[in-house]
Amino acid sequence: MNDQELDILFAQSAQRQKAMEQINRQVMQTVRRDMRIKVIRKWAKLLGICFGLPLMVVLYVYALFTYMPDMQMPLRIVTFALPLATLFLLSGKELHDFLLSDM
Repeated sequence: MNDQELDILFAQSAQRQKAMEQINRQVMQTVRRDMRIKVIRKWAKLLGICFGLPLMVVLYVYALFTYMPDMQMPLRIVTFALPLATLFLLSGKELHDFLLSDM
């Protein structure tokens, strides 16, 4: 092996090194972007639960009072309690899953 062949090997090695650095940089940018998107989605879901649940409860109670004002008391309690209990149980499950999910 002479000096010219050695210089060619060094040049090829340098080109491969630059290509590897560029590939590593692109992979890290993609990983960081995906992590940011995952965190943003997680917080958007939390905000949706935190603001959506009280809004749903208020709208449901308002609708019951507005459209069913002359209901008997036992029927009104059942009408309020069953859907609200279901809503709270499902939202509690969503919050539990949110807290257990990894970032």
